[in-house]
Amino acid sequence: MNKTNEDYIEEFHKAFGVSIKENPSIKILKLRKTLIDEEVKEFFIELDSMIKKLEKGEEIPKGDFEKALAEMADIQVVLSGTAVAIKQFENFREAFLRKHKSNMSKLGEDGKPILREDGKILKGPNYKEADLSGLI
Repeated sequence: MNKTNEDYIEEFHKAFGVSIKENPSIKILKLRKTLIDEEVKEFFIELDSMIKKLEKGEEIPKGDFEKALAEMADIQVVLSGTAVAIKQFENFREAFLRKHKSNMSKLGEDGKPILREDGKILKGPNYKEADLSGLI
């Protein structure tokens, strides 16, 4: 059996005495919010640094990508940690899979993506919102 991100994080939570599948409390929700906010801000710092280098016409060093990759992993850790800590989010993996299926329905009639000017993918005419019912 292949372990999911959440399986690894549950192992971490058990080893370090962090909450697992609890009902949400103010304390847990505030902690999860703080952790996610901290990690996203750290990732943004790395992205901003990379953007500034490109704006100056500089190349981005390998080390900058490594730092950004570490921050991305930290974001995943705290997201998966939230899924492990809070009972009502235990189906995070299934929610992700359903969102992926929904996202794939965004293609246009011609089978090509519809893009906003900045590159964001927009919803095509056959878009179907993810059904997350039954996951809580």
